[in-house]
Amino acid sequence: MRTTLFRSLIASVILSVGVGNVAAQATPPVPAVQPFFRNTTRFELWRYFEPPPPSPTSTPGDPSTDHIGNRLLVGVRLRRGDADATLALQYVQFGGLPRDAIGPGPLGTGALYFDHSTDTASHQVYLKSASVAFRRIGDHLDVQLGRMPYTSAAERPSGVPKIEAVKRQRLDSRLVGEFEWSLYQRAFDGVRADWSSDAYRVTGTAFQPTQGGFEDAAGVSMSGVRVLSAAVTTAPGAIVPKSELQLFAHHYNDTRDVTARPDNTGRSATAADIGIATIGAHVVGARSAGAGQLDGMIWLAGQFGHWYEQNHRAFAITGEAGYQWPTVAFAPWIRGGVSWFGGDGDPQDATHNTFFPMVPTVRRYSQSTLYSMANLRDVMVQAMLRPHADVTVRIDGHLLTLANRADGWYAGSGATQESGRIFGYTLRQSGGEHGLMNVIEGSADWRLRSQWSVNGYLGVASKGPVAARSFVDGPATFFYLESVVQF
Repeated sequence: MRTTLFRSLIASVILSVGVGNVAAQATPPVPAVQPFFRNTTRFELWRYFEPPPPSPTSTPGDPSTDHIGNRLLVGVRLRRGDADATLALQYVQFGGLPRDAIGPGPLGTGALYFDHSTDTASHQVYLKSASVAFRRIGDHLDVQLGRMPYTSAAERPSGVPKIEAVKRQRLDSRLVGEFEWSLYQRAFDGVRADWSSDAYRVTGTAFQPTQGGFEDAAGVSMSGVRVLSAAVTTAPGAIVPKSELQLFAHHYNDTRDVTARPDNTGRSATAADIGIATIGAHVVGARSAGAGQLDGMIWLAGQFGHWYEQNHRAFAITGEAGYQWPTVAFAPWIRGGVSWFGGDGDPQDATHNTFFPMVPTVRRYSQSTLYSMANLRDVMVQAMLRPHADVTVRIDGHLLTLANRADGWYAGSGATQESGRIFGYTLRQSGGEHGLMNVIEGSADWRLRSQWSVNGYLGVASKGPVAARSFVDGPATFFYLESVVQF
């Protein structure tokens, strides 16, 4: 199987080079009708934590898996005056998804794709986007309607490259995102309005997310999930010197017919019953300091509402700082920070205190995909290097513990299906332990052509006491190699 998968990957890369070379031969100006194309091919290899021996009546879960997947996006943008429209279709195809990489819980991303589809060659073609936008209404208002992408915390570009780099890595999609690294992804059906001035932007949205992520019936609007959002984002320096400030509020309502209930109560459910408001702020800034650039970021959020029959109260905070030497060889950029996402200390009381990250793109903050932003303390260090203008290398380290040992270990990136047995977050019990795992991970991105890049990732996670409650051996290892062609 692995030989076949590698051959498929090599064939796809060769095809990608050919397409990239053809695309590079012509660079016409942006026309009123603008087609676009993006093809992503990814080979994934997992060696998950070793599951415990099976019972006499169960099948052992296989922690060693590999699979290949391809995502093709084809669309067109139509522009006329201050109006534009976007229409795009997406086709996803997998090969070699593992049938038996379950227990306890899914053993890697291949297991998640198979668990949703029960098909080793999961595939689907679906409507990725279909929207119309009206720009500069009264010189200040933009309105977009239909199926569209949306990324929380990225509503207003700051115009400062360093601030945008920090936002892209460490702020975007913390609460609402497109689940973009997953091949099926997610989109949003609804309306977005932006009122802009030189000093700030006010954004309001009303959305239903689509099925996707690991769900092969992607593109179906989830009527059981409603997300309302509002944000006020200032230009750098408008309020905080050399910094962007954002105030945000989101309301998440979930009544899907899903039977899983990811919390520490042990109670069953016939459907979701969640209504949570999240309010918070972020400040991110950058300035020259000595021979380089200093950056810093603070993000905080509080939640209230209800979680099934319980009241919901939760809190989360992140603080990070970094420094880059742009004139030194490899332009090293060193960053570090601490995040705390609240957990629940008493499963039997009337209040649920586990921070609920709604529908994020969690892989921005958990590249290993082994954990989510709930009941978690994350001490992070990071180094980024540019050995060549077209090569970027990133190395991260995470010391991960549970925020509350009475709660559990959460993983996932939010709602994936309208009905069924899969919520979108999973929970493994802590057994009263505190230490989750330590993760060392590295990634590299190499732009070979203006339209073609190749990137890879390798992450290794040690088995802490919490992971040891569910698994008998470690570490867990995740590797992937990816080719991306776009024009």
